[in-house]
Amino acid sequence: MPRAEVISATPTLFRDDGALDEAANAALLNRLRDRVDGVFVAGTTGEFPALDRAERRVLATLALEIFGPARTVVHVGAASTRDAVALAADAVAAGATRLAVITPYYLPADAGTVRRHFAAVTAAAGDAEVYGYLFPDRTGVTVTPAEFASIAAATGLSGGKLSGAAAARFPEYLAAFPEGRFWSGADAELAAVARAGGAGVVSGLSSAFPEPFMELAAGEDAQARVDEVRAALGGTIEGIKEALRRQGIGNGLLRMPAPAPDVERIAALGRYART
Repeated sequence: MPRAEVISATPTLFRDDGALDEAANAALLNRLRDRVDGVFVAGTTGEFPALDRAERRVLATLALEIFGPARTVVHVGAASTRDAVALAADAVAAGATRLAVITPYYLPADAGTVRRHFAAVTAAAGDAEVYGYLFPDRTGVTVTPAEFASIAAATGLSGGKLSGAAAARFPEYLAAFPEGRFWSGADAELAAVARAGGAGVVSGLSSAFPEPFMELAAGEDAQARVDEVRAALGGTIEGIKEALRRQGIGNGLLRMPAPAPDVERIAALGRYART
């Protein structure tokens, strides 16, 4: 099985007053630096809809300083094309060479709308690689594999990050756009992603427990441990933040309302935690 990479989708950590906690975010990034292949910042796990432009610039700068441009993917997606273009310009100015952009969301969008949105971001990104981010379960926007391939060819996308229902069709996107690089947001499906020829996973769960995912990526028999982590954390931001809090990183606070995590089940994962 080819080696697939683990890129941690990091949560955004806040102070008790709800403000961005730069020190805690830096601590998390430093903790992951030598334990995963890269980081994906200000994405869904990072609660990007609840972040302002300045905060996203800070997060991008921290990640680039700690991981370097080759190992950092900065998410620049926004509901409006104007904001996504501004975020892309900010990321490139900070030194980013790899960007991801989610489709427009909230208002209905067809393939032509997505193409125009992505084209504006790739133009603003200059020489930086841009990956289209599909998460129809959250955005309400579905882009089929054939549509994505057409959009990528027209706009210069380098590949994509697929989550939710799009991740379930991972092989179809690879087949439709074989020259692109694709990552799945389905953390626990890393082995299947590798077998399909994907680049790897963008994994929020690995932010809290990187070792089982890296072991699985290396071909070790770690699927049961990965599945246990996913079940305990529920694949949720609140679960990831609670696990990190128990490891001394952040306070578990979310800006976006969310259900309470299963603290007892997360506590049982303490044996996987390494400082």
